[in-house]
Amino acid sequence: MEQFKIKDGGAMVISGVTNLNVPFDSNATTGAITTTLNFAASLAIENMTGHFVYAVASPTGRFAPVTASFTVTNGALNQSISGVIYSNGVPLPYAFVVAQDTQAQNPTGSAIADASGHYLLALRPGSYALIGSAPNCYLDQNAAPSFTLTNGFSATNNLFLTGGGTNTISGSVFDAANSNGIGGLLLQLQSGSLFAVAFTDANGNYSAAVPPAFWKIQPTKERLARRAYVLPEATFQVDTTGGSVTNANIALPKGNALFYGRITDSFNNPFANVEVDAGTDNGSGSTFSAKGYSDQNGYYTVVVLGDVTNYWNCNVNDAKNTAIASYIVNTFNSTTNVPNQLNLQNFIALPATAAISGHVQSSTNNPIIGVQLNANALIGGNNYQSLDATTDGSGNYTLAVAAGQWNVQFLTGGHDSGSLDVQGYEDLTAPHVVPVPPTNAVLNLTVYPIGTPVVASPQRLSATQFSFTVSGATNVSYTVLVSTNLASTNWLNLLSFSLTTNPFPVVDVSATNKARFYRVQKN
Repeated sequence: MEQFKIKDGGAMVISGVTNLNVPFDSNATTGAITTTLNFAASLAIENMTGHFVYAVASPTGRFAPVTASFTVTNGALNQSISGVIYSNGVPLPYAFVVAQDTQAQNPTGSAIADASGHYLLALRPGSYALIGSAPNCYLDQNAAPSFTLTNGFSATNNLFLTGGGTNTISGSVFDAANSNGIGGLLLQLQSGSLFAVAFTDANGNYSAAVPPAFWKIQPTKERLARRAYVLPEATFQVDTTGGSVTNANIALPKGNALFYGRITDSFNNPFANVEVDAGTDNGSGSTFSAKGYSDQNGYYTVVVLGDVTNYWNCNVNDAKNTAIASYIVNTFNSTTNVPNQLNLQNFIALPATAAISGHVQSSTNNPIIGVQLNANALIGGNNYQSLDATTDGSGNYTLAVAAGQWNVQFLTGGHDSGSLDVQGYEDLTAPHVVPVPPTNAVLNLTVYPIGTPVVASPQRLSATQFSFTVSGATNVSYTVLVSTNLASTNWLNLLSFSLTTNPFPVVDVSATNKARFYRVQKN
């Protein structure tokens, strides 16, 4: 499941800074190697409850191979999930199960089944879904059990896998620069609700038995950090409807630039085993992503591509059930990288001791469900961003923040229902500035169908001139109408325009009447 090389006195160094994720020799004595492996919580395989065997071997035969066992046990928690993993109706020895937190959408625990296919996994209270797998077996996630654990409760759920797919997918994963195979990588294969895994062998080759379907194949980026590879976001796809597929090969680019720094609180106390995410976003979606982890002293590195073109950003993952989950963390601007470039970014986490909450509704008073909001603030010279909040079934949301002046906005420009524009609405009353304290600030928001015009900022300029602004959807045509009597049906055209910038200034040079009314309609 894992493979890497360590050279006596060796390390991966970029412009004088060691990539802490790639195992290296921290022992200065010649002829002796000491290394430390990261066991961050998000590394589901490394933290799997079960028995591991580590082997150390010299590629040139300088010493006899040495093996040592290593056992990961369940945490001392008062609630658990247990059951039997079956394949084609028969208990499957040594299959594995992963518990996925359905709210945070990240793995929180995993276990290897025993010789009878039985598993036991201790978890924190919460709502979970189970994912099970084994070599050459696949799972239908639509049939996978989900459950909620309350304090002190033990649940039972069996998993049912299907083994012996009629076709196989085989290929290799290799370094894009030199074609060397990459061993010990975990691959995820997915076709709709069907899910399977495979591991590359020592030479980077893999094989998986699957049913006829269109399959997406992607290495897990959590485990690429130890090898300093960057994951292309475009998934590799194959079609097994016509039979087995060979040469399903995947090339991975190796990072040659580095984000680095330290993660601490405001008192300089370090955060260990925190996941740090880096990725590109050039307006049309991400093209590459990478991960890194902080060590026991809070130092972290994330290797990325010095490709000159892509804009990279790097942020701390402070999701639910992480060591830094109750904190807000500062952010930095995106940057392009040249080969061997270093980007020093120190993260200072502040306790989230306050909240901004409220209700989101449409202009017709219907709750807006499932849209995401976030907030940012300048505190102590650093830019901070809250965790994203998602409106519930009643349109309510809560953002965890600290003391400061916050700008609240909706997520837009995305490709799923969490984006406000994907749901067909826009926020025409932004920006929303919320001072904290008070500790519990309230911000209720009304959103409008895309294209709805809004009139704002009325101002009399002179005895004959009156101005205001019009906001709406860009590249949409609007007409401003004017009347001296609201009860009249006789509205006159003031002007028409195509909105290219928000807001658009309008000046009525004939505003001599005591009462004068305006309205804007979308053409």
